[in-house]
Amino acid sequence: MHDRRVRGTEFRFGNEGSLWKDAMVWYDWQTDSIWSQPLGTAIAGPETGTQLTLLPFEIVKYSDWVSRHPTTRILRDELRPRYYSPQFETRFFVIGVAIGEGATGYYHSSAADAGFVNGMVGDVPVVLFVDRGTAKIDVFLRTVPEAPGTSSGPRVLEFERSPAGAITDTETASAWNPGTGVATIGALADTELQRVPFVSSFDWAWLQFHPDADLWGDPLADFKTP
Repeated sequence: MHDRRVRGTEFRFGNEGSLWKDAMVWYDWQTDSIWSQPLGTAIAGPETGTQLTLLPFEIVKYSDWVSRHPTTRILRDELRPRYYSPQFETRFFVIGVAIGEGATGYYHSSAADAGFVNGMVGDVPVVLFVDRGTAKIDVFLRTVPEAPGTSSGPRVLEFERSPAGAITDTETASAWNPGTGVATIGALADTELQRVPFVSSFDWAWLQFHPDADLWGDPLADFKTP
């Protein structure tokens, strides 16, 4: 999902009807430039090189979202047929995170099995929280400001699950809300992690745009003999 404002003007986009790197491209009504949908970047026309801002978003069950946002307007196509089984649709999906020159795709199935992942995107430490029950995905930087009275620089947190089932960091044992990235109990209470945008796509599509990306997890783990 991208912010469609360009230099303060709200651009209107449409499906151009062709593919670039096997992915859909847009055109904008204002300049007829052609845009890469996964990158949010104009690849032809007057706006060539212009980059839209990638926005954080959530993938959640409809009922969970509406319970939090009851006035939500829903865009849906009830006539669209399903050509793939749900398993095929999601098994090879990755949670794609790109920061600077680094890019990593985390297989959704593996991340959901783990519940959370202490990961790296290039040299940037991130944490992914994936709730299999609600399908909710949250990605944050796992750095926090330096400890008071020190000059060691930002601290990198490592997350774990406590015996009671809470998400805590190993450095301070503070408890965290994985949906908001806010510490609720402990030395870091009220500290908020910075949310990181991500995309959800097939692994092959992610590698088309990030050919040097790392891949984390194993989408076929369930089919392998122990």
